[in-house]
Amino acid sequence: MNSSLRRRVTDTPGVPSQSTYYGRPVIKGPHWRWLIISYFFLGGVSGGSFAIAALAHLFSDDQDLVQKSRYLSLIALLPAPVLLILDLGRPQRWLYMLRVLKLRSPMSVGSWILSLFGVVCSLSAAVQVATDLSGRRVFPRVARVASIAGLPFSLLLAGYTGVLLEATNVPLWVRFFPFLGPTFVSSAFSSSLAALSIAIGDEKKHRKTHARLDAAETACLALETLVMCTGLLRLGKLGRPLTRGKWALIFWPATFVGGLLVPLCMRVNAIRTTRSLTGRQRRVSSLLTLVGGYSLRAVIVFAGRESARRPEDYFELTRRSDTGSR
Repeated sequence: MNSSLRRRVTDTPGVPSQSTYYGRPVIKGPHWRWLIISYFFLGGVSGGSFAIAALAHLFSDDQDLVQKSRYLSLIALLPAPVLLILDLGRPQRWLYMLRVLKLRSPMSVGSWILSLFGVVCSLSAAVQVATDLSGRRVFPRVARVASIAGLPFSLLLAGYTGVLLEATNVPLWVRFFPFLGPTFVSSAFSSSLAALSIAIGDEKKHRKTHARLDAAETACLALETLVMCTGLLRLGKLGRPLTRGKWALIFWPATFVGGLLVPLCMRVNAIRTTRSLTGRQRRVSSLLTLVGGYSLRAVIVFAGRESARRPEDYFELTRRSDTGSR
């Protein structure tokens, strides 16, 4: 008999498991490619940067950090709706998702989050432009309201993309629950902090700002590493499209080692030796973090596509669900 038609029996009595579905995928995988990957990354940076700006505005007097964070948030946000609409194919589809808020639809909720966040992000940036042009603080109440109102939306934007993936029926993404969302949130903040570190520049002039950014980025990288490792352990065999094969050639060197461990070790070593990073070391660390943040979303999406094409992964997922091990 053809091997593609064979069945195998699991060790669990009464729970059959197929190795294939006549050699064909059981589910239809997502079509997402670089447009959505870029949208995921830029949306995360925009949300993370706004949250940093809001917290700095509410709890510190670091106006340079507030300024750079607000501008970075808007710059990262502007391409996001365009990328999403291009992926949808027609602008009308974007409008359809905004007609009614469907709380059970991650796409609908995400569209509303992006739209509402866009309003407060633009308002916050407009106040910053007015402040810079006038040379003094203007509309302080508006800026404060925008910071407070936008903070929850920024956090949702930073993490909802991970929740969106977990809400599908793709085995790798489903099995990553509940760690994919937190992984994306921590990655969004570490990427935002890295971009801000580059944007602020001039280590001597902004020594205190860089010290704060370094401490925050170290914490975010450590959290991201912890959450990702926990998620990888949970994946087990269902993580093979990510941890083995062609996507592993990107995941391990670019995402996990280059994008997480190397920047984290550089910063931990600086703390251990009580020496701050040099300007060059900080730029290298920040660039590695940004590459790691983008490659994370790329390998998660493409490994998920491969997982959807593997019927044995789907049967393994359903077997675990049936036996209550999920």
